[in-house]
Amino acid sequence: MRGRPRHLIVTSALLVLCFLSACSQKPAKKALPPPDVTAVQPQQKEVTKYLEYTGNTTPVATVDIRARVPGFLEKMYFEPRAKVKAGDLLFLIDPRQYQANVKEAKGRLEAQKASSKLAQTEVQISQQLESKEAISALRLEKKVAERDVAAADVDLADATLDKAKLDLEWTRVTSPIDGRVSRNKVDVGNLVGANEKTLLTTVVSDDPIYAYFGVSELDLLPALRRMTNPKADSSTKPSSKLPVYLGLADETGYPHEGHFDFAETTVDSSTGTIQVRGIFPNPDGLLMGGMFVRIRVPSEKRTVLLIPDISVQFDQGGRYVLVVDDANMVHQKRIKMGEQVEDMRVIEEGLNPTDRVIATGVQRARAGSKVNIIAAPAGAPKSDSAAQGKTKEK
Repeated sequence: MRGRPRHLIVTSALLVLCFLSACSQKPAKKALPPPDVTAVQPQQKEVTKYLEYTGNTTPVATVDIRARVPGFLEKMYFEPRAKVKAGDLLFLIDPRQYQANVKEAKGRLEAQKASSKLAQTEVQISQQLESKEAISALRLEKKVAERDVAAADVDLADATLDKAKLDLEWTRVTSPIDGRVSRNKVDVGNLVGANEKTLLTTVVSDDPIYAYFGVSELDLLPALRRMTNPKADSSTKPSSKLPVYLGLADETGYPHEGHFDFAETTVDSSTGTIQVRGIFPNPDGLLMGGMFVRIRVPSEKRTVLLIPDISVQFDQGGRYVLVVDDANMVHQKRIKMGEQVEDMRVIEEGLNPTDRVIATGVQRARAGSKVNIIAAPAGAPKSDSAAQGKTKEK
């Protein structure tokens, strides 16, 4: 320390103090500009509220085709799953035995008719003889009884012929309904109908086709009130042709349109539902009995507020949207939302028609901060990163 000049020591100390002071000062932050967002006002539109259910399809009619007379199966006249008309020939059972039975029955009928004619002639002769006291009254009564027996035998022979003809007709197994035929359950050449009425195939009438589904009591009561309310006008009363829409498990939406057909007369007390049936055209046979289907039924028409579905956010407190006031300040509003209509969402409570709701840029906006509202560019996507992965509530 003695070898150094005093002014150098003082200068060094001042330099150290300046350096430490400069390091302790932080650079001033730049103010970030407000984030860009787009905002829309809720749309007021008349929309139809739908109720959605699940159900199963059932053919309008199902008929088991059975052998009604015993015999060997001789021919088959259809391809499996082919469409058939009522009266189309499906199978042929060997008819020769039954053809012989018809001929035999015809011969017996002719013989009985001849016997009846002879008995009638004998009665007429006996009546003439009895009037001349050539025969006794007892003998005449006997001839009359023989005539009556012969007439009864004619009726019996006629019935036997009818049965023989019916058995012969049943050797031609035909479809009783229009529909689609299943596969043959018995191959040609087998004996059928010997010990039981053998099942040969099944015909189902699936065009149109039914869809059964259960409607809850809570959904049913408003419709019943509208139907029974004498003051309700015709536009609010459900029509007997109320449309019903159907979708299969692998289909988007509800592409099949039918109409309401039937409802049970009582509510199932164990489930609180009533079974309802819709009927749907099925010309191409796509709908088959026993399928699981999704059902949508229009409930009512009403005027509602709609906003883009991507504007709806959620947290632990529930659903909310971000709105912008006249000063471009962001505020949070809790909402109660309804069903989804395409890419829009029905808002039941919480919004006014004059509110400006942030549609895109939601992730950058914060309640209590300012935003810069810009016009959405043409062709801009309807969603942003804030909406990715958000589950749509049905």
